[in-house]
Amino acid sequence: MGGCVAMIPNLFPVALVFGCMSLAGIPVRISAVLTASAALGIAVDDTLHFFTWVKRSIDSGHDRQGAVREAFHRCAPAMFQTTLINGVGMLVYAFTLFLPTRLFASLMFSLLAAALVGDLIFLPALLVGPFGRFLRHNLVQPRRRAA
Repeated sequence: MGGCVAMIPNLFPVALVFGCMSLAGIPVRISAVLTASAALGIAVDDTLHFFTWVKRSIDSGHDRQGAVREAFHRCAPAMFQTTLINGVGMLVYAFTLFLPTRLFASLMFSLLAAALVGDLIFLPALLVGPFGRFLRHNLVQPRRRAA
């Protein structure tokens, strides 16, 4: 159940961007789906970093809310910088005359920006809120020590 809760912020960018594409009448083609899978990889990586810091904070004695706050302070700058570097790097290609590259870059930038919102706003809110209790067992499991 915890894995399903953890995927909510990572599925948000795909749902948002593809939903906007659908509303705008832009067809969702295989190239868009492949672009989404690349952006999803970056979003999941950020989520795993966040979970790692939450677990470290819980192991050091913080409650769930304190652990999420600590993880946010530790991870948010790196997550923002990663998105900024990758997003601006992609945005450069959004001005090319070659249509497939322009669409890929625009879509990737949009997905990365939405993924950042999901990871910095929805993920902490989910962990602090009622859904966070589904993750508690996995986050608080005692470490096994080597004999």
